[in-house]
Amino acid sequence: MQLIDQLSDPQAKTYAKHCFEDKNAEELRAATNETPDPDVLSHWGLTEGQYSVAITTALAELES
Repeated sequence: MQLIDQLSDPQAKTYAKHCFEDKNAEELRAATNETPDPDVLSHWGLTEGQYSVAITTALAELES
């Protein structure tokens, strides 16, 4: 998880690790094109920006 470990934002890093472990590349690609679920943002304590960073970083990690 080299790319994820480089994230400095703790909330984004935690969610990125979750996504890397629990989602596949297809699910993450789809998530990059969708508006984040407000319940997910609330549950993980994320802003939309943090969510976006986490998703794109987890996807990059899966594809590297």
